[in-house]
Amino acid sequence: MLEFSVLILIPLIAAAVCYLIKGTRSQYAISLTVSAFHLLFSFIIFIGLYKPNLPFFFSTDPLSKLFLLILSNVYFWVVLISFSYLKRPVTSKAEAGKKYYFLLLNFYLFANTAAILSNHFGMYWVAAEATTLSVAPLIYYYRNEEALEAMWKYLFLVSVGIAFAFIGILFLTLSANGTIMEGQQLFFSEFVKNATKLNPIWLKASFIFIFVGLSTKIGIAPMHSGDVDATSNSPSPIAALMSGSLRITALLGVMRIFQILTPTTSYEFAKLILIIGGLLSVAVAFIFMFKVNNYKRLLAYSSVEHLGIITLGIGVGGLAFAGAMYHVIYNSLNKMVLFFTAGNIHSRFKTREVNGIKSVINLMPWTGWLFLLSFFAISAIPPFGIFFSELMIFEGMLFSNKPWILAVTMFLLLFIFINMGKTLFQMLYGEKSEKAIQEKESFEIIHFSVIVLLILLIAIGTISPGILQENILSISKDFGIRL
Repeated sequence: MLEFSVLILIPLIAAAVCYLIKGTRSQYAISLTVSAFHLLFSFIIFIGLYKPNLPFFFSTDPLSKLFLLILSNVYFWVVLISFSYLKRPVTSKAEAGKKYYFLLLNFYLFANTAAILSNHFGMYWVAAEATTLSVAPLIYYYRNEEALEAMWKYLFLVSVGIAFAFIGILFLTLSANGTIMEGQQLFFSEFVKNATKLNPIWLKASFIFIFVGLSTKIGIAPMHSGDVDATSNSPSPIAALMSGSLRITALLGVMRIFQILTPTTSYEFAKLILIIGGLLSVAVAFIFMFKVNNYKRLLAYSSVEHLGIITLGIGVGGLAFAGAMYHVIYNSLNKMVLFFTAGNIHSRFKTREVNGIKSVINLMPWTGWLFLLSFFAISAIPPFGIFFSELMIFEGMLFSNKPWILAVTMFLLLFIFINMGKTLFQMLYGEKSEKAIQEKESFEIIHFSVIVLLILLIAIGTISPGILQENILSISKDFGIRL
């Protein structure tokens, strides 16, 4: 019960405590302590020093261990910089919402951990809906019309998506009719063991509904609009949280049903659906990059692009699948770096419009240079990790039975790189404002966090720790892939 308490119960208790304690500093201390213990315990489980024995509807496997560590890491850094972020001046309406910030963050950790560790489709569905409810009020942090619209749009579209996923789970139960799984609990591991006995028609229908439904949270086109609006209108720590961890919690649900289809005759059908979704996502990001007005929206579409690349890697399979698992790690780190620095820019210039921002490098040297490095990292420039993961994905595409996917993907990514770079360089360089230059930028906890995360991006990519390789090989084997 120790692991259950540390990973699931303590965040829920911390949320309740944050509701009772009104001081922001005390809430921050509690939340940071919980996040540190959660990260430490997740890391110990990941490297195999502790073998968890979770009760009820929870369990661990290589995939959940990886995603749990990613969640814990993203959550820790978001909490670490949040107090500094909350001290920044906002409107009186937004000031009132600060007292619920850490309460909702702890509830978010509880819900996401429960979703990742769940071994039951019903439990996963409930926990996934709880993640939506935890993050929606945080989207409305600024208490303006744009944030209100983004929150309700996100709630509506994701709730419809969750309803689709629920229908998909019902179809999964129908696929078990006439088999030994009929009338049994919806345990994921049992469905994997008996996958070949399931009805392929209902199994395909289940995959379609779950994939389409959860795509509203993952940000897969064409179901991406609610997620993009929510990410671009959220405060930067919450945008980093959504892009770095919430999307992969939803991706986990798709991978669970995909794993069930792996040994069946429906496997190629599922791969085709994933490839179509991945290509559409990269194509949508490609179109948007030609006319960018809002730089936080640009970063949100970058998330759509990279989740599309990950989905493509999973769909192509083989080496591309392993590359996609590495890409999940690097993308989560990179999105934190991008949104943290973007938050500093927004605080200084008080606008999200690209045309209203000039000479960031000169006015904010710490933020400007780190923002530039984060652009290089997300663009797969070596030695940053995304270079290595994309290389694996591209190699997997090249030697697959659909090599044309590589040509299409690289064409789209080329123009995404050119147009994204053009926009960001317009922000980083330009006419100087003499008045603004007099305001010197000081080194903050956000800069420290970004530097550490960039070092991690390089270190993990170049060293490629053996324990990480073993974990990804184990995940690949679970999906029937031998590397």
